[in-house]
Amino acid sequence: MTSQQDFSRDFLRREAQESQRLHEEIMPSYRNALNRLFGSESSNSADKSMATLNGLNRRGFLRLGGTTVLGAAVLAACGSTKSAATTTAAATTTAAAATTTLGTTTSGVVVAEMSMDVLVLRTAQSIEELAIVAYQTAIDSGLVKTAAIGDAAKLFQAQHMEHAALFASLTKKAGGDPFTKPNPVILDAITPAIKALKDEMGIVRLALDLETAAAETYQSNVGTFMDVMLNQAIMTVGGVEARHVAALSSVLALPPVAKAFQITDKAVAYGTGVK
Repeated sequence: MTSQQDFSRDFLRREAQESQRLHEEIMPSYRNALNRLFGSESSNSADKSMATLNGLNRRGFLRLGGTTVLGAAVLAACGSTKSAATTTAAATTTAAAATTTLGTTTSGVVVAEMSMDVLVLRTAQSIEELAIVAYQTAIDSGLVKTAAIGDAAKLFQAQHMEHAALFASLTKKAGGDPFTKPNPVILDAITPAIKALKDEMGIVRLALDLETAAAETYQSNVGTFMDVMLNQAIMTVGGVEARHVAALSSVLALPPVAKAFQITDKAVAYGTGVK
């Protein structure tokens, strides 16, 4: 008979493998599409959006625990219960906030401030950089005793490295500077928890909290970008993060449902720690 612990290990391995399959299938083609479309002056927003959706045909609607992750992200972003007037007003506000503004230094020199697109991308990269460091801390701690958990930590860390590189590339294309350090605000907040880690399950709980925050952050960002391609990028990465949430939840015997795409109360506000 298979024990609950054995089942969790098996489920963890399957979810880790699925996250890698999704990652490998989507990320390379997505990066190629970004390079082609962002580098073409003739490509308009409709062309970019359609090309990206076509690139996600095979795995675009990731189903996890009965939830269509990509669909849930879109519905949450659009707010299907909102009136047309409310939606139009929100879009206008978002567009105004997303434009690059000007500020002045104390010497009176006019300088360009970061656009909202850049702030969102820098925030996303800072979360990915934090996840990379957090998983390395877990790997080096000596507290991880289960091979399946250790293997998943290394795999998820490698995926976060690619996600960070993607957000760095997008930030450059959006005219900003990549944020290459772990988010300082979040790091300060979780440092006490890191220092208090005593066992393997504590590490899994901390990893789950970080992955959930990442997935919810990316969901909350959908629909906020001036460049429509960036909405697809954030959802693409968010789908992989949702797989991480499911895998880690299984270790803690929690329902493997994409809760991170149902609520956003753990989302990190764009600009946090990266301005």
